Amino acid sequence: MCYFYVVDKMNLDTVIEGCKEGNRAMQKRLYEEYSPRYYALCRRYSADDEEAREILTEGFISVFEDIKMYRYEGSFEGWMQTIFMRKAVKMFRDKKRRQRYFEAIDDIDYEDERVDIVEQIDVRDALVAALHRLPKDERVVFNLVAVEEFTLPEAAEELEVSVSTVKTRYYKALQTVQTILKRRLGNEFLKKYKLGEY
Repeated sequence: MCYFYVVDKMNLDTVIEGCKEGNRAMQKRLYEEYSPRYYALCRRYSADDEEAREILTEGFISVFEDIKMYRYEGSFEGWMQTIFMRKAVKMFRDKKRRQRYFEAIDDIDYEDERVDIVEQIDVRDALVAALHRLPKDERVVFNLVAVEEFTLPEAAEELEVSVSTVKTRYYKALQTVQTILKRRLGNEFLKKYKLGEY
């Protein structure tokens, strides 16, 4: 049973149709009715109130953008809940990646004589050049897996392709990148920066 109460008792289908047409009043009604419920969901996934409000806002933006695709199959509340859960999980993943990035920076020993900044720049420039040589689909997969640290299944879901497709593109990209880096930098660089160890 759907307990949907708005000021003048309009039914849920009418509000949904209004939102599909971009009616601001209907969007406001939907937001006012559901924001407390989904704020509670966002708060369960978030570190604090500010983050929960950010997820809530992004979630409603997606709801209003995607509502035209809602076909009244299954509950509307369940459809909305999926959107908010995905937003919350994405923010969690993004936050974890940023945290790992800054932890990695903090772990660098800038006094270590083995760290040669010029060599690091050479490797970075060579890697960028190698990435530009890749076909677009392989470059996107390489960035997701090697740079953004997506797992193969996560990358497949993000790109809406099969895991085997992601795996094939990733390893083709990896071989190309390794070949180019080996040619430009030599084996010693690959071993030193572990660019040949996959």
